[in-house]
Amino acid sequence: MHLQATYKLLSVIFIGFFFPLLLTAIDGTWRVDGGKFITPGEPKIEVEFPGGATLYLEPDRHTFRPQRSTFDSGMLEMEILISADTPDPVKGGLFFKDKEGLWFQSVEEFTFTPGVWKHVAVRLDQTGRNWRGVGNDAIFDAEVATRLFSAGISLYGNEARRFTAECRNLKLSGDRKIQELAIVDWNLPTSGEVNQRVESRFKIPREFFNPYDPDEVTVDYELKTPDGKIKRYPGFWSHEYIRTRHFTREIIQPIGSGFWEIRFTPFTEGEHQLRLIIKDVLKNEEIVSGWHRFIATPSQLPGPVRVSTKNLHFFELATGEFFFPIGLNIHTNTDRRSEIGFNFGHLPDRGTYDYDDYIDACSKAGINAIEVWMAGWTYALEHTAIRNGYYGVGRYNTDAAWRLDHVINTANAKKIYINLVIDNHGRLSEEADPEWGDNPINSTTEYAVANGGFLKIPGEFFRSEPAKKNNSKRARYIAARWGATSGIMAVELWSEVDLTSQMRERYQDGTAQSWHQQAAAELRQMSQSNWLVSTHTCAQFHNTLGLIQLFQQPAITHIAGDAYCNPGLHFAEHLRDYCKNMKNDKPQLITEYGGNSSGGLHDSKSNQLLGSVHCGLWGSLFARLAGTPFLWWHDFVILNNHLDHYAAFAQYLKGIDLRSDKIDYLPEPAVTVPNTPANQRYMAMALAMQNRAYGWLFNHTATQFYPADASVYPEVKDIAVQLDTALLTPGNYRLRWFSTLPYTEISSSVIKVESGKPIVVVAPPFRIDTAFKLELEKP
Repeated sequence: MHLQATYKLLSVIFIGFFFPLLLTAIDGTWRVDGGKFITPGEPKIEVEFPGGATLYLEPDRHTFRPQRSTFDSGMLEMEILISADTPDPVKGGLFFKDKEGLWFQSVEEFTFTPGVWKHVAVRLDQTGRNWRGVGNDAIFDAEVATRLFSAGISLYGNEARRFTAECRNLKLSGDRKIQELAIVDWNLPTSGEVNQRVESRFKIPREFFNPYDPDEVTVDYELKTPDGKIKRYPGFWSHEYIRTRHFTREIIQPIGSGFWEIRFTPFTEGEHQLRLIIKDVLKNEEIVSGWHRFIATPSQLPGPVRVSTKNLHFFELATGEFFFPIGLNIHTNTDRRSEIGFNFGHLPDRGTYDYDDYIDACSKAGINAIEVWMAGWTYALEHTAIRNGYYGVGRYNTDAAWRLDHVINTANAKKIYINLVIDNHGRLSEEADPEWGDNPINSTTEYAVANGGFLKIPGEFFRSEPAKKNNSKRARYIAARWGATSGIMAVELWSEVDLTSQMRERYQDGTAQSWHQQAAAELRQMSQSNWLVSTHTCAQFHNTLGLIQLFQQPAITHIAGDAYCNPGLHFAEHLRDYCKNMKNDKPQLITEYGGNSSGGLHDSKSNQLLGSVHCGLWGSLFARLAGTPFLWWHDFVILNNHLDHYAAFAQYLKGIDLRSDKIDYLPEPAVTVPNTPANQRYMAMALAMQNRAYGWLFNHTATQFYPADASVYPEVKDIAVQLDTALLTPGNYRLRWFSTLPYTEISSSVIKVESGKPIVVVAPPFRIDTAFKLELEKP
């Protein structure tokens, strides 16, 4: 049974308990479970055993925000009166919950003698003592105490009896004892492999009201590399969690108490040294540890992704290998539009368990990169306090961060890199996929007080100093937690930034450009792996060109955008247009595509979308792209088992390295068809480098509406593709033709390239498409 009543308390002590900034009467709500109120509006209940009852006070969730006065208090106390017909005592304990219902109860069990008011008190400033988790394995600490939401008394007993219980003077009292600023239990290994991330945890006896706020406390480490250089990077505050599943639902529960952590990755062999720098900013007190030695040993692990030093249009690994991302956009694990648009029906949200399956499937198909969003409904650090785990601005959701850890680590273990998106446009929009109402910085919502909102208009974000400061603080945490992760391919500051409110105005006044430069520079400086950082535009490349100054900022390392297009346009033709127009001096990626933005591709949607998948893969090499486009509709390819298209292209890509100082892109080489079948068109895309060329020849209709049965299209023979390039020097070249699905080599021959004569390659018979490699024979 659950009852509640409103209770007005004039005590300044009560005001200090829940709303310390208010010195006037406020309305609170008394609640009871397992009993019933005797007099509405008063904290007095009737209880019947055997069983239990709780009487507790709870503030308005719309306005609840952790307060420093709660943190500063040393004690939770109240008085209890039991009235009964018998003198037998009643047992119970103090308890409190956070707004998500995480329950902590006093370790001490109190005995209440009927007829006597009894004062009970429990300290709030002793981590791991006095309180125990009920229904959870979390250990009480200062952050738990600060999030104290509702509090009261829990009474229980096995005997059959009735009595009344009344409470008064529920309050916080005393002062928190300030502990020493010191480093305790620093667990740092003495050795590890190159490119293997090291996680090192430790405790600081002194606790902080907001351990996420660098205006209150900073925890950094300095890293001295074998070349003698010293750089400084941030550490972070976190919690450990366990993951379980109830039927299809993922459950994440905290275990233990909070801790401090640093993460770093040795990128070179040899001796490294680290030391910690801890500063209590408010007290202007700092401590520095001694240097700790760490030896990095050789390994075969891949390094972080870099812009190539050989050709600035491509990526490479820090260990030297060419890196051409074969990607899929798994922005979130479920997508309602896919469920409806592709008739999947409702798919259960299994959280990170979905990602486990997706990542395993991608790995088997040769996919080496996926996009993941830090969305408000998945892995955002900040979100509205109406959601579990979130406390608005400046307090980060470590549950979400732990789950993102799991996704990143699972992908990296399968040699899949992450393109990490920090914000999506809806967070600053009231029109396009609007989420402004859930953005904690919004000062106009009903949860604005709980969130600590400070911005009235989303269009002011890019020129608001408080917004910039808040973004910098969050960037520090992001860099601290994931900045040493080699397996993060790149970070996108925004997805479809041009759909945020008043972006055109902010672009015209220059504040959008300066914001992007500052935000990208901060992330790159604070991330130990010196992340690649970009932003992202919607629709197609014309929008990107319209905001090209965002990508021309020095700290922005590459260009990213969408490639949604009209259903009447063949996706290979879109890539041709991209190749002709996107001639920029940075790597270029398409990280969303697939029909139009709602997946709408008319009645034969699935066939046309599959055609776009196929063309996106095979056309990407010849379109001035630094990787394949990342399909938005990830569940379309995974649930329909279309990953074989990815596996085939990944096989073809092996051995190809585009980091040449000269490349001739040939988006429309001449194609000659001796006997063109009725109603069929044939096209090709190719490129040439020094002494090698690659190309893709395809039936226009068959690849636009990819068939389930290739035999519905005629077989063609002796189609010739002419390569107009001067980069193939005279000599003997090995010409190999491949089936694109399934991937097999179908012919191999030697052709002679002669000076002054056309270079023509003739394809073996095919129905849908075929690809070739033309490489100079070694002497």
